[in-house]
Parts: sequence; C-alpha cells; structure tokens
Amino acid sequence: MKKKDYIYMLSLFIITISMIFVLKGQHLFGNSIDWFNQHVMLSDALRQAIRDEGTLFPTYLKNLMSGVNIYYFSYYGYLRPDVLLGALFINIKMIDILSVYSIFLMILTTISCYLFLRNHLKERQLCFFISLLVLCSSLFFQSHKQIMFVNVLPFLFLMLKSVDHYFKDGNITGMILWGSLLIVHSYFYSIGCFIVYLIYFLKHYFPYRNNKKNIINLFKVYLSIFLLTAILTIPTLFVIIGGHKSVQALNYSKLLIPTFDLRGLLYDNYGCGMTYFVWMLLVLGLFKEKTRKLSLLLIFVVLMPLASLILNGFLYARSKILIVFIPLICLQIGYVLEDYSLNKFKYCFILWLIPLFFIQRPFLILLDLIFSFIILYFGQKNIKCYFLYLLVPCLVVYLNNPSKSFLLKEKYQKYNNQEITTLIQRNEISRLALFSNTSQTMNQTFQNKVTRVSGYTSTNHALYNSFLYDTLKLPISLNNRVAQLDQDNPFYLKMMAIDSVISTKEVESYQQADQEKNYKLYQSQEVMPVVYATSQLYSQKQFQKLNYPYTLDTLYNNAVVEKGSSTYQSQFKVLDLGLDDSYTIHQKKKTNKTYKLLQSLKNKILVLEFDVQNKKPKQAVSITINGIKNKLSKITSPYYNQNSHFTYLISNIKNDELIVSFSKGNYKLKNLKAYTLDDSIIKNREKEVDSLSLENGKDLINGTIDVSNSGYLITHLPYDQGYQIQIDRKNVKSEIVNTAFLGCKISKGKHHISIQFKPKGYHSGFVLSYLGMMVVVFNFIYERKKKNEE
Repeated sequence: MKKKDYIYMLSLFIITISMIFVLKGQHLFGNSIDWFNQHVMLSDALRQAIRDEGTLFPTYLKNLMSGVNIYYFSYYGYLRPDVLLGALFINIKMIDILSVYSIFLMILTTISCYLFLRNHLKERQLCFFISLLVLCSSLFFQSHKQIMFVNVLPFLFLMLKSVDHYFKDGNITGMILWGSLLIVHSYFYSIGCFIVYLIYFLKHYFPYRNNKKNIINLFKVYLSIFLLTAILTIPTLFVIIGGHKSVQALNYSKLLIPTFDLRGLLYDNYGCGMTYFVWMLLVLGLFKEKTRKLSLLLIFVVLMPLASLILNGFLYARSKILIVFIPLICLQIGYVLEDYSLNKFKYCFILWLIPLFFIQRPFLILLDLIFSFIILYFGQKNIKCYFLYLLVPCLVVYLNNPSKSFLLKEKYQKYNNQEITTLIQRNEISRLALFSNTSQTMNQTFQNKVTRVSGYTSTNHALYNSFLYDTLKLPISLNNRVAQLDQDNPFYLKMMAIDSVISTKEVESYQQADQEKNYKLYQSQEVMPVVYATSQLYSQKQFQKLNYPYTLDTLYNNAVVEKGSSTYQSQFKVLDLGLDDSYTIHQKKKTNKTYKLLQSLKNKILVLEFDVQNKKPKQAVSITINGIKNKLSKITSPYYNQNSHFTYLISNIKNDELIVSFSKGNYKLKNLKAYTLDDSIIKNREKEVDSLSLENGKDLINGTIDVSNSGYLITHLPYDQGYQIQIDRKNVKSEIVNTAFLGCKISKGKHHISIQFKPKGYHSGFVLSYLGMMVVVFNFIYERKKKNEE
C-alpha cells in the first residue's frame, strides 16, 4: 500500500465517525426497539455467566427463563469479542462496550471494503467511492439495531481478500481465521457468507481448475473452520434442532416468481439498502463478457425469493439475508464502473425501467434513475462525477435513520431504571418478576443478582414456551409468541416460585416490602419452592384429557408425571356472564367499554376465553381486559403468533367491572366462556410439599431434603438433555415433570441432592475446537517456514 491508500482509509474513518455523530445527535447509538432488550441485556447476561462460571466457555444461564442451557442465547454473542471484553472489564457498562464495538465494526467494514477492492480495481477513487456506498447502505441502520445482520461484513470482506492472497502465496490461515470470526459474530448469517465465499473462490479457481490442490485446500478451510468453532456450533445445533419459533407461513407458489420490487437490494434497511445506481450497474454488467456471469448470478439472487429461502436455512424467504452479498455487489459495480460503454445503454433501458412498475414511490425512484443516468454518462470521462451521486445514498441513509430510530437517553434511563436497581440492591430477592416495561426488561438480570422467569431468544426452548402458552395459556401481547413476558397471573407467579414482584400497582396476594419513588417491591412466601418433593402425583395421560382452565388448579395442586394415581377434581366452575355466544366487531378506531358483572367475584379468580376470527388478516387484532392484553398479529407478520384463542385470568376485579378495550378492525369473537375459582384453592400449597434446603456449592442445585412420602423430586428448571441429578451422590434417571420441567423419582427419608448440567455436544465441541486450534497453529507455522525458505 502507498501513502494515498492510508489517506483514503483515514478519510473513511473520519467520515464514518462524523456521520454517526451527525445522525444520532444527542441519542445513544442504539435502536429503541430490539437493541436494548436483546443485544445489550443478553450480552450483559452472557458476560456475567463467564464471570460466574470462571471460564470463557460457560454452559448455563441460570438467571433467565428459570435457568437454561446458555446455547439458547448463543445467537446474541457467545464468544463474540465485545462480550469477552465485557467480561474482562466488568465495571464498564455493556451498553458502552456494545456501542463502541458496533462503531468499530462499521469503520472496519468500510476500510476492509476498500482494501478488498484495491486488489481488483486500478483507481483508488473508485474503491473509495464504493466504500462510501457501503457506509450508506443498511450497514448504518443495522449497526445500531440488529447488529448480527451486518457484523459479519468486515470479516467477509477480509475472508475474500484472503482468497486473493491464497491464489498468490497458497496460504489458507487467513481464510480460516476470518471464517471463524464470521461464525462467532453470527452463525446464522455465516451460512450465506460461506456461500458467497464459495462463489468467489470458484471464480478464482476456474482459470486453474486443473489444479486439484485448490479444491483440497477449499475443503481444508471449511473443515478447519468447523473444528475451530465446534465449541459454539455443535451445542447450538442441538439447541436449534430441539427449539421452536413461529414464522410467517410460506407461500411456496411464489418462491419461483421474480419480485421486481428489488426490496432485497434497494433502499430497504432489511435488505442491502443500496440505491438505483447499483441496479443499473448490475444490469449494465450483463452486456460485457467479463462481468456477465456475476451479474446474472446477483440479479437472480435479488429477484428470486427461493434464493432468500435457501440462504435463510429454509426458515423463511426474507430478503435481509441478501446483505451478505454486498461484497460481491461492490466488486461487480467496481468492474462495471471501471470499464463500460455508453453504446450499451440502449440495451439496458427496459431492464432499468421494469422495477419502477413494482417499487413503492416510483416517481422518486425515477428521479434517482435519471440522476444515475446522468452520472454514468459524464462519469465515464471524469471519475470524480461519481462522488456527486453520493448525495442520493446520503439522503437515503438520513431518511432511513431518523432521530426516532435511535434510543433516547431518557428512555434508556427508564428501561435501566435506577429505582428498580436500588430496590434489588437493598432487599433479599430470589426470583423476580417485573411489571414495568415488560417487553424491554424481560432479559434484564441486574448483573445476575436475581433470577428471571421471563426471557427472549430467537432459538426458543420449546417445552418451556409450550408450558407458558399452551398449558398456562398466558396472554400473548406481542406479534410473536417467542417473547416470554412476566405476567400478573397467580398460577404463573406461585408455580414458578417468584417470591418478589416490582410494580407500580398493587399485586394480589403479595405484600409491599419496600418502595423507591413510584416503584414498589412486593414479596410473598406463599409460593412454591424452587425444588421440592411431593407424593401427590397426577397422570400425564389423564392430564392431557383435561381442558383449560381445569388444567390450572390440577397442575398447581399436583405434580404431573408419567404415572400418577391422584384423583384430584378441578374446582373451576362455569360462570354465566349473561353474554351472547358470539359478537362481531367492525370499527375504524379503538373503543373502550365497561361491563358490569352480574355477581360479586370477591376472593375469586375469573377466567375468560374466546376464539377470534380475523376477517381482515392483514390487520392485527388486540383486546385488553382489565389491563391484560391479547393480540393476534397480522398474518404477514414475520413471526406470526397464531394467537386466535384469547384467554384472560383476572384475580383482582375492582368494583365488579370488566374494562374492555377493542382494537380497530373487522373480527368476530366466538365461543365465549367464563369460569371462576375460589382463591383459597391455591393457598398454602407450598406447605403441603417437602422443600429442599439449598446449600452453597459449584453445582446448579445443591442441598438437603427430608421427604415425608416417596414420590417425585420437582424442580423449576426447564427440562433439557444434559442435566444430571444425583441423590446421595448416586446418579438417577431424569424425567419431564409438570409437562416441561426437570424431575425424578425420590424415596422417603433424608437425602442430599445435587444437580449438574453440561450441554449436549459441549464435550465433543470442546475437544474438536482444541484440535482445530492445534491444526491452525501448526498450519500457520508451516506457512511461515515455507515463506522463509522461499
């Protein structure tokens, strides 16, 4: 490299920093929707797990979702450098580390793009120009929202650059290291990245296809990357296989129909986020032999939903995955800009114009097309004309990143509430529920000082999720059913051993223990123990025959196991509310109504349920009753929640009134049913079981228990492969109890209990990663020795 290259790279650094501070203003460099509750909170939980277990490879996240395999959260940064740095500098806020790291990766992306293009293009100005186009793409938006969509890009550019070096010096270590960093940063997007890498490698290979050594080395690179990252990928693979995630239903008939709106390429933050100038260059590349094949490939990928489906691992056909093709797009437009003919324009006009008939705001896009045409016309003679076009991507990035897309400092203070932190610090809390900003705080563990039953992760624990939404039938208030929010539901609170609740409102059957400004801490000892033994056993087969809500008190007053003999009869009673069996709602705006109950429900729990038939499925439906919200997301939602059966459990009815809020829309409510239960039925249950006395130790659970009658040991740990229960230092067989949790048989008498956990695939992954590290080290030494000999 020469001095001019360093000047251009320094310019990219300065421009990136300047754009960030101009666009974000006084806000934080993070988004107000997913960034805080997922990326910041889960990164913090992961680094705390590293500290708690004293290893770079922790296995368990005991403070979220009642305690689960940490690989359910590996998508959010397991082994990522910023998380490891966060564990090292534990006193620095994770929000600051994550923001700085995201900015660092943005800068690294633009510089690595420049370096990659310098291997192929003669003009430095052209490399600089294209690097600025990348900066103004979806890279900017996703760097402060869904960071794993774009944090692979710098390492993909560098991996492709290593391919260039390989075909000069034969070294593969660079490709292995950059490829491994791809997986560490986003194993999901790494699949698409490796496809891009394969395409680029083969592009180099074809002139040397008689050399079988290149194919062998390609295989060696993939194998080495797999070995090196096995500690992450193998346990995660087992989690994904057993996980669950609701997604938008696929319309297979449309997968082979081209989508000319070019959403995956142009303007959209959930695509490449490029401008029309790029589409015109890809089309222009069809009319030159050197660039024709790559243009055909890129246009096929952009137009065909099937390509997105494959790149997304057949999960969905969303075009955000096309972000991984940005390096090849950059290379292609660089080739075209370096050598194109104005005579070819006449062949391009039809393909240039077709998307205008499908894309939104065609008039504005037409202006972009005209401006691009002018720039291309004059740019052939003077390369500096291209820089005038940067006005368009700069305008796009400005419109796509308004101030409201950044997190206000006031909102951050609200989510990261100091009053709540103070209450936690000065009180003894075991398991906590938060009824404030539940969607933003569901992953918050307050430096792992409390255990949360709530949690969100894309790779969901299927059994636990089913327990919450299919057995307890908790209301679903978001567009997906993956987010597991805290609920003001006595069965949820008591069964999950939640002894503390922080809320601004009164919590039924909990007593106020402390207060900090508007936030009150409520506590109760009348909850089930975290681990206990019981002989009241209800048959799993019989339980599956019960309908909701008869399952609730049956489950609460028994342990549901494979073979049980309890004859418990549910105490829920049908209630006549004097309502019709069905209602049709057709309204253009949200309305509120108040219904007076026919009888007093003091000291009773009310359950309401009904089916929802949405006559406008592209519009969401939500109904809130006494503050409890249920939502049926629109059918086009990426993570359609399928919540067509609304249930409400209300334990504190004031003035014998139901205050109902109906969303706008056209929908029908059918099969309305109501039930009541005396709240005494779920009181004192904790006194009927034998509680485990917890002791300190390295195990997840360690303690002694005095079992009054032979039965089952019941825990609130969601069942998973990898648990090992020991009773009196002897291994016993683990079982699924209460439909989703870990348990085992236990005999009468005093026992010592210990529970340990090792994720499935962890041991083999660790061994393979160690082997992979040795392979990479020896290969590096060999390559250095070979270079010195030359």
